[in-house]
Amino acid sequence: MKNCIIGLLLAVLFTACKSAKSEPDIVAAKDTTVVAAQPPAGFKSEIANVNGVAIHYVTGGQGDPLLLIHGFGQNWYMWNRILPELSKHFTIIAPDLRGLGESGKPDSGYDKKTMATDLHELVKKLGYASVNVAGHDIGLMVAYAYAAQFGNEVKKIAFLDALLPGVEPVWSDLKHKLWWFGFFAWPGSGMVVAGKEKEFLTNFWPVVGHINDAFTKEETEEFIRAYSVKGATTAAFHWFGAFEQDAKDNLEFMKNKLKMPVLTIGGEYQSAPFLGDHFKKVAMNVKEIKIAGAGHWLVQEKTQPVLEGMMEFFMTAKP
Repeated sequence: MKNCIIGLLLAVLFTACKSAKSEPDIVAAKDTTVVAAQPPAGFKSEIANVNGVAIHYVTGGQGDPLLLIHGFGQNWYMWNRILPELSKHFTIIAPDLRGLGESGKPDSGYDKKTMATDLHELVKKLGYASVNVAGHDIGLMVAYAYAAQFGNEVKKIAFLDALLPGVEPVWSDLKHKLWWFGFFAWPGSGMVVAGKEKEFLTNFWPVVGHINDAFTKEETEEFIRAYSVKGATTAAFHWFGAFEQDAKDNLEFMKNKLKMPVLTIGGEYQSAPFLGDHFKKVAMNVKEIKIAGAGHWLVQEKTQPVLEGMMEFFMTAKP
């Protein structure tokens, strides 16, 4: 599968380079006629202007606020299966990160410190002084930057299947092994993928997944749609282009360990072997869950164990 996607990218690159003259920083993706996925019953879709950028988000439910932050290759809809149950106990805020879907796509601001500030300003605008947080993949990195900057306003935080730039010993080892880190960070990557979002995503998802066909048809269509919005894939690749700055920021952040309760959830075939120890480098109170039989796409591959783990963690009173 890895050879398949590399071949695809090389073929698309050859075609793009033959025809390209001058490409803007944010490349136009193909138009799509797929309608955006609708939120579950009781939820609404909104857009707020915060920190100089428009942020699309879905919200609903009742109780303490719970901020759910998606990662690369997905959008807010990655949480759709667990939103109904979570919303019985929490007011959910599920945004699209800067650069994706209906959120704004500025030329800069893709370091996780700034992206976390986007969401902090959103939470404040919605009237909440404190919040629970969960983040997956790139969302894990944004969630950490949120807690590191605004720790007194975070009650509990869950980190799902990724790693933190700059935090050793894992970072230096994996950033060289995970070839897509380099490709996505390359400034020309958006030109390569523009117009081929479906082919790109459907070939990339299995590279880090474990269970075949884990996504529903609706999830597949929505994720492809979100990355096919004009400029979205190029902007999302900027998330990876900012890793060097993120590493510098994290080295400063980790001088003061997180004090709130922390949960790590890792897939057996992805981050489970290292994720708990990884976060003990940056947090004082870490609980670890390893999801057996799962790859990277935890919510889709093992929905019920992930939901149960999050529910138990967020609903248990602080020790």
